[in-house]
Amino acid sequence: MTPEALLSMRDPLGAPIHPLPLQILLVVTYVLHILFVTTAIGGLTLGLYGLRRSEENWRRLAQVSIRLAVQSTGLGITMGIAPLLFVQVIYDPAWYSATTTMGLWTTLFIPVVAIGYFLLYVLYLRGNLAGVGYVSLALLLLAGWIMHNLASYGLYPSRWVEWYAPGGVADTRGLAFHGSNLPRFGALLFGQAALSLGVMLLLFAWYFRRREDVPRDFLAFVEGQAKGALRLGALLFGLLGALWALTQGAEVGLTLPILLVVAAVALVFYGHSARARMEGALGTLGLYLLALLVVGVLREGMRASALGRLGYSAMGYPYVWDWGSILFFVATGIAAVPVIVYLAQVLYASGQKPQGADPSAGVERFGDLGVRLLVGWFLFYFALGLFVVVRNL
Repeated sequence: MTPEALLSMRDPLGAPIHPLPLQILLVVTYVLHILFVTTAIGGLTLGLYGLRRSEENWRRLAQVSIRLAVQSTGLGITMGIAPLLFVQVIYDPAWYSATTTMGLWTTLFIPVVAIGYFLLYVLYLRGNLAGVGYVSLALLLLAGWIMHNLASYGLYPSRWVEWYAPGGVADTRGLAFHGSNLPRFGALLFGQAALSLGVMLLLFAWYFRRREDVPRDFLAFVEGQAKGALRLGALLFGLLGALWALTQGAEVGLTLPILLVVAAVALVFYGHSARARMEGALGTLGLYLLALLVVGVLREGMRASALGRLGYSAMGYPYVWDWGSILFFVATGIAAVPVIVYLAQVLYASGQKPQGADPSAGVERFGDLGVRLLVGWFLFYFALGLFVVVRNL
């Protein structure tokens, strides 16, 4: 792969906006995506373990964890769309080369996720079909492995031609994985899964701490498991992250930055695990989101460094201001935020009492505002579409 060939693979139409906000949104949305994905893996793993135990607290926590995995999987899938779209805009040569070279696995990704999610729902509804849960976990891990390869592929542009046409003969089967690194996969999935699970369990105990119908000993048990998960996650992330630095990090010349990041995250959460309390769950969540943001920046730094050696820079991506797309994006954001905040407030209020609770008048007014904005968004959507159609007749 020559620098000229790499640059020629960019979309000739360019990006619809300056690449800087796209790069920032890519990292931010990745943080939310990976938070829910790793929570799903951690929740399902804990749930399957809990089903094997006979103690009441473990059985109860297993049901909580499986339900957490179901909801997190749905949120992880939804949130994964955003960073995927941003990658396709400013890193399209890497993304489309990867999806072409590993075409079979790219095609299988959505069916694998769908079947894994379906089986997870079966486990949630039936409650005791552990075998179904193990198959679901295996499929979700396979989906993670596919996405890991598609992402890591972009770190090795000098090998793309060799992988696509080994020995000079094009291999169009798309069977082989390329660019994988087991320590990176383990650190970013299993290490972060334990950390995410620890944070979510603390939030669970914090949320139900004022409910009189939730036993105190169960909340204390959940808090204890949260501390253990944070400790385990710190160890896994630190050890596997160090191996990641010494293997893939050395290949791309970023051993020291990776070592510093994984050591900082591991030490912070190992130390924090001893003093984490359900009352401070929101602080732990904020600390963890900051850690995920740092790891997200590190991932982007690796990609930028690897592609930069061939003269590729996301900041140098050609762009033209597409005001129609920008207006549509901004209008969608304005309409979506009040609706999402309203739904979050309703969900938060509904579980504070055993019999549920009606939203306050202020929350209801927020919901009315969201409905009006949604109506406005639909009108804007059709008006913009009609304008584009008429203008191009």
